[in-house]
Amino acid sequence: MTTTARSTELESVNVILSTIGESPLNSLSGSLPVDGTVAKNVLSEISREVQSAGWHFNTHYKSTLTRDTNNKIPVATNVVRVDLDPNLISRSDYDLVQRDGFLYNLAKNTDIFDRDFEDVVQVYLLPFNEIPEQAKRYITIRSARVFHDRTLGANTIHKFSSEDEARSLAVLKQAEAATADHTIFDSYLANYTV
Repeated sequence: MTTTARSTELESVNVILSTIGESPLNSLSGSLPVDGTVAKNVLSEISREVQSAGWHFNTHYKSTLTRDTNNKIPVATNVVRVDLDPNLISRSDYDLVQRDGFLYNLAKNTDIFDRDFEDVVQVYLLPFNEIPEQAKRYITIRSARVFHDRTLGANTIHKFSSEDEARSLAVLKQAEAATADHTIFDSYLANYTV
């Protein structure tokens, strides 16, 4: 009896390739055929797109951001969003965005800071092998549809893949709801109103 394991990046690329009838790859290292390279790139692109939304699995709460020797705050290359807790820090003083690998304060139009920040929320881009199975499935199906559309164009198979994509997104959202424990009080506005 074989043991079922979590999906790998290679399996996902092979699922993508199967949508155009291509043979599966044995490895993602070394020289890949053109379609294999394109499939891998589409998988990476869609993974970044999906993770950029910020899910429970790739959001870190209570992070600390510290200034460097130039009083700038560097942001890691795999961080796609930084947010401060509006209950702790006024947006009129610190309205942060990312610019050129550093935080930039829109409230004061500067990238020079006079303080470090604690309890920061950061959304990270994780490697494919570190994300939950539900996210892998959604990313794979969405990537397969995008790859197929770019390679062959939309046809009747596209409708089938769109239905699969919607179903896998619903499973991902269900897993998100189960693990994130969201409440109405997560919203600053709802919390303030109450």
